[in-house]
Amino acid sequence: MDALMSYQESIHDLAKELPINNGSFLITGATGLIGSCIIDTLLYANVKGANFKIYAMSRSRKKVMEKFGDKVIPVIQDVAQPLGILSKYDYIIHCASNADPKSYAIQPVETILTNILGNKNVLEYCKEYKKCRMLLTSTFEVYGEISNTSVYKENMSGIIDQTVLRNAYPESKRSCELLLRSYVDEYNINAVICRLPSVYGPTMLKSDSKAHGQFIKNALNKENIVLKSKGEQRRTYSYVVDVVSGIFKVLFNGLNGEVYNIANENSIASIAEVASICAEIAGTNVVFDLPDKIEKKGFSQSKDCILDNSKLKSLGWNGKYTLKQGLVETIESLREDE
Repeated sequence: MDALMSYQESIHDLAKELPINNGSFLITGATGLIGSCIIDTLLYANVKGANFKIYAMSRSRKKVMEKFGDKVIPVIQDVAQPLGILSKYDYIIHCASNADPKSYAIQPVETILTNILGNKNVLEYCKEYKKCRMLLTSTFEVYGEISNTSVYKENMSGIIDQTVLRNAYPESKRSCELLLRSYVDEYNINAVICRLPSVYGPTMLKSDSKAHGQFIKNALNKENIVLKSKGEQRRTYSYVVDVVSGIFKVLFNGLNGEVYNIANENSIASIAEVASICAEIAGTNVVFDLPDKIEKKGFSQSKDCILDNSKLKSLGWNGKYTLKQGLVETIESLREDE
C-alpha cells in the first residue's frame, strides 16, 4: 500500500480475494457505509466473471437505484418487518441499524426496535432456511466500560449504564448478539458476529455525525477542525475496505456462533491524531477550543477503546491500510464525487 490508490482500485483488489464466485446474498442496510462497500465489492466481482445474485434491502427504492441501478435486486422494506421466505439466500450480511449518534439521542425507541426486531427477523429466516449463513454487524460499543484495560478481547464484558438513553444503541446490540447465539444453540442456525471499530470511508452518509465524520467534512470544505477537548482518548479506526475484507473473512471462515473483532493494529489513534491527519490532508489546522469548567460538565468522558484482533488474524486476515492511507483515499474519493 505504498502508492496512493482510489476507492475503486481498492474494491477491485478486495473482489479478487473472495474465495467463492457464485451465490445469493441479502445485504440489509444496503445503502449505508458498510452495506454499500459490500455490494460494490460483489458487483465488481460480477464484472470479472462471478455470478453473485445481490439482494439490496432498504426502505428507499430511490436510494438503491441511485447507488446501484439495475445491477441489484431491490428489497424495499423496513427490516423491522418479517422477511419473506420465497427468496433463497445463501448468505445474509445484516448491516441495517441506526448507526448515527444523533439518531440515538433523537430516536432511542426506533434505535432499539430496529436493532432487536430486525435481528430477530433475519434469525427467523435462518431458522426456516437452514442453508443460509448469516453475519451480524455489531459494534465495539458493546464492551461498555472495562476497568484496568484499554485493549478489548471478545471474551470481555464491561458496564453499560442502561439509564442513559444514548445507550439504546450499544445495549440493544448486546441483546442482538445474545439473541443470535441463542438461535445458534437452540435452533442450530449458522451465524457469526463481527464487532466493528470506528469505521470511515467514501461510502459514509452525509448525515454521519460521528467526530471523525465531521473531521472528514471539514477537510473536504477546507475548514479548520475545532476540538472541544484535548482529544487524547485512543480508539481503533478502520477504513471501510479493511472492515469489509474482515467481514468476508469471518463470513466464509469464522466458526459458527463466534464473535470476532474487526480491527487493524496499524490504525489506532487518538481523536486529536485523526483530526491532525485530516487537517494535514486538507492543508488546514486543528484549533483547540477547550471548554471552561461549567461547559466541561456536560461532556461525556470517553475512554480508550482498542480492539484486539488476534482472533480475526487467526483466520488468516491482515489489514492493509494505515489510518493516513485510508483517510487520504477517503477524502480524495469524496472530492472526485463532488
